Amino acid sequence: MKITLIGYMGSGKTSIGKILSKKSKLKFYDLDELLMRDQKKSISNIFKDKGEKVFRKIEHTMVKNFLKKHHKYIFSVGGGTPCYYDNMNLLNLLSKTFYLKGDAETLFKRLYKEKKKRPLISHLSKNELFLFIKKHLSERVFFYEKSYKEIEIKEKSKYEIAQQIFDSL
Repeated sequence: MKITLIGYMGSGKTSIGKILSKKSKLKFYDLDELLMRDQKKSISNIFKDKGEKVFRKIEHTMVKNFLKKHHKYIFSVGGGTPCYYDNMNLLNLLSKTFYLKGDAETLFKRLYKEKKKRPLISHLSKNELFLFIKKHLSERVFFYEKSYKEIEIKEKSKYEIAQQIFDSL
């Protein structure tokens, strides 16, 4: 079984992926972790040093290589991954994609609490963060909605979301 979790930053892809991994006995992989290990830098430093265009190219290559090499997994990808280089079609072709769907308010509440841990948003004021999320979410939802299945995250625990994914397999 090949399961890929997609969704906006803060939707719970990594934590839900780890729960699903234990439940399904499938190995969990996080694209950001794979990228950092490969590049020997943090995601924010890859962005800063190489720019977004080069980052997205590296990311696409890693996604393609991962999907070719692995046959059973839970895989979580970055929030922007489905939106570049036909990654969404590739993910759908080679795995079952689950969109962890959250509205701007839900994602804002989650991200505001952990904003200092996320370099992309750490400098934003409360109002700027909300507007940032709304803008990016509206740009990305077109890609996210191409997933195999949408899982609403609002007012659900990580365990409830993981169970809902598990039950739909």
